[in-house]
Amino acid sequence: MTLDYKNPNDWGKSPLTDSALRKQQFKAENPEQWAAMISADIQALSTPIFESEDYPPFTGTEFLATHETIDDHPYSAAFGQFLGNGIDPDIANTLAFGENRFDLISEDLDDPVRQLATRIYNRFEEMGYWDELPQESSDINYDNIPY
Repeated sequence: MTLDYKNPNDWGKSPLTDSALRKQQFKAENPEQWAAMISADIQALSTPIFESEDYPPFTGTEFLATHETIDDHPYSAAFGQFLGNGIDPDIANTLAFGENRFDLISEDLDDPVRQLATRIYNRFEEMGYWDELPQESSDINYDNIPY
């Protein structure tokens, strides 16, 4: 069975079918834009992951789903502190890598969660936490963990 975006009987069967029909319609009506999208996808797929991503190399949600403890996180102390204070795992992960993206928490400077995250972040920064390279889990310097 071939789907035809102009055939009204093909629409409304399922969200997946409708999505495919929208793509067919866009491809037929905008061939130049479709070609640009395809070439951008090919370029993105041909770029190795480690070259295409800045920190963090994984999301916080992905990390929590694939690890039993946070000890395997390269910046486990910071990640744990942010998580333990109620910050969303993805935002906590970004902050744990030393990116001060408090705007991801809230645009409001008076937001209590943003202020707490800023205090935690500043404590780690004052200690020079991000100046050292992440350590292997068997080689953790427990004197460098700010609790």
